[in-house]
Amino acid sequence: MAVFIINNRSASPTIRSGTLASFASSTSSKTATLDQLSSAQIALTVSKMARLPETTAVRNQADSDSILLSVVPSDAVSISKPLIVTGVQKSKADIIEYTAVGGDTIPSIAAKFGISADSLRWSNSFSGNVVAAGTKLFIPPINGIVYSVKAGDTPAGLAGRFRADENQIITFNDAEINGLVVGEKIIIPNGQQFVPAPAVRTNLISSFTANYGSNGYDYGYCTYYVAAQIAVPTNWGNANTWDEYARLSGWTVSKTPRPGAVGQSNGGWLGHVGVVDEVSADGTMIKYSDMNGLAGWGRVGRSDWTPISRFDNYIYR
Repeated sequence: MAVFIINNRSASPTIRSGTLASFASSTSSKTATLDQLSSAQIALTVSKMARLPETTAVRNQADSDSILLSVVPSDAVSISKPLIVTGVQKSKADIIEYTAVGGDTIPSIAAKFGISADSLRWSNSFSGNVVAAGTKLFIPPINGIVYSVKAGDTPAGLAGRFRADENQIITFNDAEINGLVVGEKIIIPNGQQFVPAPAVRTNLISSFTANYGSNGYDYGYCTYYVAAQIAVPTNWGNANTWDEYARLSGWTVSKTPRPGAVGQSNGGWLGHVGVVDEVSADGTMIKYSDMNGLAGWGRVGRSDWTPISRFDNYIYR
């Protein structure tokens, strides 16, 4: 394979940024392959040689791909999150109640409606493929989960619980004005049930060394803000791999928050991190601050009290 570098000083930063972003973004999912890792490393090499301003972002992606590739999940219990691919915007109004007939199975019903078998299982609390005739099933209109809203549920809490995107939950369920209604069936787009799987670690990370020093993350993003508040290593990659790298770095990764901890979530495209500012006396609520989240890109936002389920993990030394 040959790589040609054309140094075009007249090219705009936007074009260069878009080109590198598209080159590296193919490796952004939670499951990486050897080809994806190679692509990320090539992109990093090209950006360094050309001295492009996007080098930090590409390096973060390469760091994330290294840890994702090194953890080989068990297919039986660890499910990669499907992406929503649809030409028409769907909503909770498109949820279907279907009655199984003789010969139906979970995979065959899923294929009939164009969704994944896991989406059908998760929407109906199934674990296998067998379904009896006459069984009533909720069919989500897209890959995701049909969920019955319970008291205390919030879009942010559900996003953290099901590794989904908070804004998509709001949009798909018309919750911008009235919020979530208890007892109502909603869609959690692209959501997933996750059971931690025993991981087989390769020698790619056997010699991992945490690098401390400067802020190794691009300004404006959640990782930059957290690194500016807490002295985290520069090579933890994107937010969705901070929990893995934190363990390798000797940090504590817990479900229990405490002030000054990093709140880390795998939801969304590249995950999200923030700083825990306060914890309620009973330990069930937090206040946190972040960047590129509550207040948008490049701005620091501060939350009101929110359930601890907002984040998947809490990281501290």
